[in-house]
Amino acid sequence: MTALTETLRRPPAGKARRGNRRPKLLAPRLQTLFALPPRLLMQRAKRRLLQPLYRSRLYGSTLGKRSSGELAAIPTEIWPADARGAAALFNGEFRFGGDVVRNPKPLHNPLGASPAWQRQMASFVWLDWLRAQGGAPARQFARHAILAWFTDTAAYDSLTWSSDLLAARLRRCLLNSAFLETNTDALFRAHLLRSLNRQAEHLSRALPDGLNGADLLKASIVLMLAGTLLPAQGSKGGDKWLRKGSLVLDRELQAQILPDGGHVERSPSVMLDVLQHLLDLHHALTLTGRKLPDQLLSTIGNLASALKLLTHPDGGLALFNDSTEDDASAVLLAMMRADAASGVETRDLVQLPHTGFQRMVAGKSVLIADAGAPPPHGLDTHAHAGTLSFEFSHGGERMIVNCGAHPTAPEWRQVQRATAAHSTLVVDDTNSSMLLPPGSSYGGGLALTPRSVVARREATEAGQWLDARHNGYEEPFELAHRRRLFLTPDGLELIGEETLTGRGGRGFALRFHLHPAVQVSMSQSSQSALLKLPAHGSSGGGGWRLRVQGGELSLADSIYLGQTGVARRTHQLVVQGAIEDDTTQVKWALQKEGAKR
Repeated sequence: MTALTETLRRPPAGKARRGNRRPKLLAPRLQTLFALPPRLLMQRAKRRLLQPLYRSRLYGSTLGKRSSGELAAIPTEIWPADARGAAALFNGEFRFGGDVVRNPKPLHNPLGASPAWQRQMASFVWLDWLRAQGGAPARQFARHAILAWFTDTAAYDSLTWSSDLLAARLRRCLLNSAFLETNTDALFRAHLLRSLNRQAEHLSRALPDGLNGADLLKASIVLMLAGTLLPAQGSKGGDKWLRKGSLVLDRELQAQILPDGGHVERSPSVMLDVLQHLLDLHHALTLTGRKLPDQLLSTIGNLASALKLLTHPDGGLALFNDSTEDDASAVLLAMMRADAASGVETRDLVQLPHTGFQRMVAGKSVLIADAGAPPPHGLDTHAHAGTLSFEFSHGGERMIVNCGAHPTAPEWRQVQRATAAHSTLVVDDTNSSMLLPPGSSYGGGLALTPRSVVARREATEAGQWLDARHNGYEEPFELAHRRRLFLTPDGLELIGEETLTGRGGRGFALRFHLHPAVQVSMSQSSQSALLKLPAHGSSGGGGWRLRVQGGELSLADSIYLGQTGVARRTHQLVVQGAIEDDTTQVKWALQKEGAKR
């Protein structure tokens, strides 16, 4: 049984993980705190200083009490949601963040609720579940819960009124207005609009409110949605919110969307979320006949193309940097809406040189690799220590994967962020980037990341080469890792070469995490393993043989969190050995059984 699986089954509480030990570093978290951008430090300090003002009755009275009028338009393009959570709600069970609270009172902060539970409750994600369930009972439940929530949280609270959660609530209330029948019920609409207008006004005043990266980008979009859809009265709201949101949006798009179209945080799930927000804005502005921002259409097209590179043939996302597969229908719908909005079909890219991802396609096989440096501190809260990891699928079936991510439980998230939870090489059970605790005053994210990550690719008649290296193990062990991958033109053979150069005396573990649908058996020689794909689908089933040279191959347990919040048992193949002075090399080949060599 592996240490990874044991940790996942019994996540440690407050115990330092071996993978984060750094023998030559003094006060790493303090150093990382001062590595945050000065602008972000100032914004967060300003937010703390303003808390007494925000909590005052005088400030609350300035937010207004507007409740008349109707929504300017009812959004008709809605994202798919999972209705399974709605059944538990009807039974009085509010399941968020891995916790269950029965009949919570008050809704925003019941006794025993964890911070993760409170955040999900405050985001109104449950409103999407109820809309997916549909019907009058779900609508009445949603209306009752919304009014109870806004009654309990009428006064400012530093958690429930934080701009990221406030923006998530605003967006879901506006996008689900057709399900709620907001414009057809005057009494419900009056109570709802009073709260939405007050919170939109606070969002306009507070931004950036200590937010950074995608959270700030999404909050600016939601402020523009509020300015577009909520009824404007007097000098407040409406155009003012649009102007403020547009200024922040323009600045953040320039700062966060990289020249290749990817997002600076390097997370496929974050990219999908940002793309959906941008498409929501495009839809609302189009419905109301307002002018589209200059950058909007090009950003939508470029981001959709970048996201397509990070999508497997099964329609789901690759599992890098806090990402799960996500609903394939949601990914497909985002691509279709992006094509319609931008008027240009999403492109088939093979590399994102600025975002740092590579894609190789041959026959029915697809390989997606993380070949870029982690994002800068302050934009790395979703970053994993998975440099040079890769995923491989054939015929729509995932074969080699990363372990995924848990959306809310922090103890699970930390384990999934470790290098050992990725299909790459680990030195001395140490992460290639040091993991900082999520939500800490140090900003979370990573410390001591690889300073140099270089990737080069070449395509010839013989096949495609990807040559990448990183120096994340230089600081602790004076080692550099180089990974070379070669995919044949028919996609039926993937050859790898792992090279460690530098000081010896340590051990390595080369990990290949397998998708739960893959069956695996070891050969008697322990130098190869047989992988069997499911017989259904275009993969045609059949076996793939993994052969290794330069280390001892073994089979171990693993955990897969590819579907949101669902942990599935699976296996991993591990190649272990000792690191010699100067150069240590492991060669491996994954070949479909029966293919010509």
